Amino acid sequence: MAIITEVGYEEYFLVMWDILQECRRRRIPWLTRGSAADSLACYCLGISEVCPIRFDLYFRRFLNRERMALHKLPDIDVDFPHDRKDDVLDLIFDKYGPARTAVVGGFSTFQSRSAFAETAKVLGVSEFQVRRITERLPQFSRASDLAEAVAGAPECRDLPLDQEPWASALEMARFLDGFPRYRKMHPCGLVLSRQPMLELTPCFVSAKGYPTTHFDMDSVEAVGLVKMDILAQGGLAVMRDVMAEVHSPQFPLRPAPSEGIGPAPWDDPQVWEMIAGGNARAVHHIESPAMISLCKMCDVRDIDTLIAIVSVIRPGAANESKKMEFARRYLGLSPVRYPHPCLEPCLRSTYGLVVYEEHILQICEVFAGLPPGRADLLRRALGKEKSGLIAQLQAEFTECARRRGRTEAEIAEVWTLVAGFRGYAFCKAHSTAYGVEAYQSAWLKRYYPAQFMAAVLSNGKGFYHPLVYVLECHRLGISLLPPWVNDPGPQFTVREGKIRVPLLRVKGLTQRTAQAILRERGHGEFSSLPDFFLRLQPLAEEMEALIRVGAFDAFGQSRTTQYWQFKSLCAGRQAAAPASLQGLGWLFPPGNLDHLPSVPLAEPARLQRLRWEEELLGFPASGHPLELFPDIAWDTYCPVRRLGEHLGQQVLTCGLVIEQRLFHQTTGEPMKFLTLADWTGVVETELFARAYRACGLATIRYRVLEISAIVEPFESGGGYTLRVLRAGKPRKKSKSTPESIPRLPFPCLLS
Repeated sequence: MAIITEVGYEEYFLVMWDILQECRRRRIPWLTRGSAADSLACYCLGISEVCPIRFDLYFRRFLNRERMALHKLPDIDVDFPHDRKDDVLDLIFDKYGPARTAVVGGFSTFQSRSAFAETAKVLGVSEFQVRRITERLPQFSRASDLAEAVAGAPECRDLPLDQEPWASALEMARFLDGFPRYRKMHPCGLVLSRQPMLELTPCFVSAKGYPTTHFDMDSVEAVGLVKMDILAQGGLAVMRDVMAEVHSPQFPLRPAPSEGIGPAPWDDPQVWEMIAGGNARAVHHIESPAMISLCKMCDVRDIDTLIAIVSVIRPGAANESKKMEFARRYLGLSPVRYPHPCLEPCLRSTYGLVVYEEHILQICEVFAGLPPGRADLLRRALGKEKSGLIAQLQAEFTECARRRGRTEAEIAEVWTLVAGFRGYAFCKAHSTAYGVEAYQSAWLKRYYPAQFMAAVLSNGKGFYHPLVYVLECHRLGISLLPPWVNDPGPQFTVREGKIRVPLLRVKGLTQRTAQAILRERGHGEFSSLPDFFLRLQPLAEEMEALIRVGAFDAFGQSRTTQYWQFKSLCAGRQAAAPASLQGLGWLFPPGNLDHLPSVPLAEPARLQRLRWEEELLGFPASGHPLELFPDIAWDTYCPVRRLGEHLGQQVLTCGLVIEQRLFHQTTGEPMKFLTLADWTGVVETELFARAYRACGLATIRYRVLEISAIVEPFESGGGYTLRVLRAGKPRKKSKSTPESIPRLPFPCLLS
């Protein structure tokens, strides 16, 4: 509290406390993350949810005299449910007024894909054609690097980038690199001012109607305005919705500070079994393929290790195979060692590895005696990879360490540890807030799986495409129900253990029709397709889409009957139209439903229905997603659930590509990670540089991929990954008689 007073932050703390008190009154949950969670004052005020004493958090990372002297003003970052963020902004603007409140602004600049796309449009290429090309381009930030990246990307081999106008667009795009593109709002930054905002910064009105500064984040800080971050998060919305659905007081979403000092509910073995077993998909913060693999690799069973893992996965902590080394040391497979004995107190909890941002500050202080302000500058330089500044600070670090009597060998070893922590990383307070939230979400998934998955699908803010969450539902034994006009949503809901897909998720529905559905449903149930049509008067294409996804099936009529009913109703509507529009309803007498065809018409096959559902919903609702691929010879491949029986062996397996991401090896060569799913489970695979060069194009050409790979086990024994040797088109079922179908020995092993 003395430092808070000395640096003049009392008012800032109290403003945040006041805002969050109003959020509490409005039942808006929140989570304070970032370095502000280091503060015991934040915890006691109820601003933060994690106890700094229990988790040994480092207050100086948030607030210190030296940082304030350098005008590096720390802020308090608060996450809110994504659907309530604008409500929080509105209450702040209402309280303090638009004259003294503004969203932080700035300029969006041209990056690689945007520069290429805009240049191609100027050269006359249509939006559709541009999108088809840009979605295949590598994700590089600098437009000047794009041509080189495209040349080395296997996915781009079949693109006509050597032809005009694409070649010119690729060449000209590099000249736009870094140029301002348009004004933008900061995704979360907000500033308050004692004096009118326009006396400090010019402003414009954003598309949402908020006053927005022309100054960017750094310039706003330079004029003395302290930013607060009002962030949106999907995980909080999921937890809120599940708790509201189950009405369970057992696991509070946000325990009060006084409740958090005693034993915490972080020791449920079933929850840890789920996390360590790689089944945390859909759990916010720990659901990515890399996080799932690391949790399995470590066989994590306690909250402190989970908190460390949340940070280990970040680039700053993950450089130079630190993930593997962290897992080995945690499991006792590698000895824990410290470059110098004085570093043991600060690195003991992470087994001698630099994992958190504050480790840089602590090492600089304890080992070298570098002034705290310069240490914080080094932390920032490492985070933004400013090589010139890092080299300058290395000289200062070395000189200070020499004055403390450190040997040249010790200095070199410790600096190597520090310099390896490049790239964006987390402070421990941030990891703690997210680790605790991840455990809470995992607890909800374990004990309320249907409600949890329904909330994940409703909020749509997860790491994966909804199709992946549908696969997870099937893995958990939870079926989906197709849309139904009398259960329109807008949320996914649990009905007798199954998840109902909301009608409003059907693509192509206009806002007018969506609002009319909710309004009319509030007046009573729809009794039939004609009742729905006459009450809403939807567009023809909307009715066709609803028929195709089965929204009227529960009325008991076939799809073809529904279609002809709808056509007859359309004819009746045309007959009632002005004379200029009449004459088109000759096929059916107006409004007479008795004139439907008497000859039985063929109903769409199940496969056709599933394809319609995927087209209009993004996933099949009435069946398993892999039913969309009936011609794949699944039974001739080793299933995912049996891969663990063949550790160290080469196998041939097959799966639907549900996630893929590019990475760079330590050599700088590109590689790719793939996540594949078959009928029995999900597996992570790795295409190192050689395999990626040979098979990278196949990974985007085929939705279902056949791979030949080595099953490489984790040292913990808790899982494995597949090192891909070859990837390509999957085998199709033979059309010959069953006796002549060639089959490989099961499981499919390759010697």
